[in-house]
Amino acid sequence: MPKFYFQKTSDVPEEFEVVDGQQRLSAIWEFLDGELKLPPKIAEKYGGPTYDDLPDAVSDAFDDFEIEYDEITSADEEELKEFFQRLQEGLPLTSSEKLNAVHSKLRDYCVKLAKHKFFSETTVVRDKRYAFFDIVAKVMTLEIEGLDGGLRYEDVKNVFDSNANFSGRSAVARRVSQALTMLHEAFQKSTNMLRNRTIVQSIISLSCRLLDAGMKPAHSKVLCKFVGEFLIELNRQVELGVSATDPDYLAFQRTVNANVKSGPRTRQNILIRKLFSFDPTFYDKLSSLDTAACGITASNQATAQRIRDLVADINEEYGAKFGKDLFKPTNKTTKALTSLGKPVDNYDKYKTFVEHLYFLFRESTGTRLEGILPESFADVNDLRTMLQHDVDHGKAAKVRSKRRKLGLAFMKYAGATNPKTVDPQRFVVIQSNLVNALEADLRVLRNKYS
Repeated sequence: MPKFYFQKTSDVPEEFEVVDGQQRLSAIWEFLDGELKLPPKIAEKYGGPTYDDLPDAVSDAFDDFEIEYDEITSADEEELKEFFQRLQEGLPLTSSEKLNAVHSKLRDYCVKLAKHKFFSETTVVRDKRYAFFDIVAKVMTLEIEGLDGGLRYEDVKNVFDSNANFSGRSAVARRVSQALTMLHEAFQKSTNMLRNRTIVQSIISLSCRLLDAGMKPAHSKVLCKFVGEFLIELNRQVELGVSATDPDYLAFQRTVNANVKSGPRTRQNILIRKLFSFDPTFYDKLSSLDTAACGITASNQATAQRIRDLVADINEEYGAKFGKDLFKPTNKTTKALTSLGKPVDNYDKYKTFVEHLYFLFRESTGTRLEGILPESFADVNDLRTMLQHDVDHGKAAKVRSKRRKLGLAFMKYAGATNPKTVDPQRFVVIQSNLVNALEADLRVLRNKYS
């Protein structure tokens, strides 16, 4: 027998209206009341034309037969009409429509959170066919199962089923609710940038991750500003297409367009890396964040390979114009290129990393970039000076000026002024910010000489 669909119209007492299955239900009641008789052939097979005529074994089997039904507790009249029409036309229900009918306290909590003001007052997502519920269901699934849990219908339904007794007072419930409130208060008004369901889910999940890592709601303004800048740059990079200068944004957009299992982790790792690049001091706002789990090391290795390719391309273009390489190949530069992606996880490795950068981006170019030295190349020079030279000689005013200049160069990538005082885990973030800045400047150089 096809599934019944009931809409709950009252909690006390519990009352329902039949959305789909009215004729089937009427036939059952009429048969029980003796008003509907079985056709002769069927009556002969089962022992009588009416319910009262049936043998006990047959009537007991009839009584014990379990019907399947789903309960709809939140839908307006227009949604119910569309829902009924789709059922009558044999069209498949959306994942959200099916999930909204699952019997589970987790589902009930998702329905409750879908009414949060963040969705209606901050995002511009249209709540059509349970859009808000869909976003919350996916956020909750990722919070319970982790970023690799999967967000297809069967994945989310399994989480709903296995959390049928979910508590709205659990740590996960409180964290997601806190994230929504924090974002709603930080943005203060609706923003057209928050119009895509997957992007909204990603921002909420990022907020949950940061709250879990120790971020205080007071820091939400910085997060809000970052989200705005990130989404503006995302749109710009996507519009550039094959001319895009930052592959991270294209990778992010690809996971928005395609529902792949690795998508949530890819998006969150990119967001965290870009957040630390946007504001390196944000690292201090977190008491516990495993940078290794954020994919930063793997990203650094990929960026290092792109830098190697860019250096080769630039040398080829530069050599065709001037008859020599821009980056002079030496044993030092070769070693520097091969070691760019090696994890930098302590102060000594940071010193070696900066030394290699100096050989590649300052020493190997000689005077060939005189007057047009990219900013990141100049920063590499300052970072090496901070590590290799004693700047305390000379007049006090000049010493203070030098220290300030070098400290600001390090601050740009680290959110701190002295590499000797930073958390060892932070060096991989510093490495990430440096190689990303160098890659961006190398792309500009390649365009200049191509």
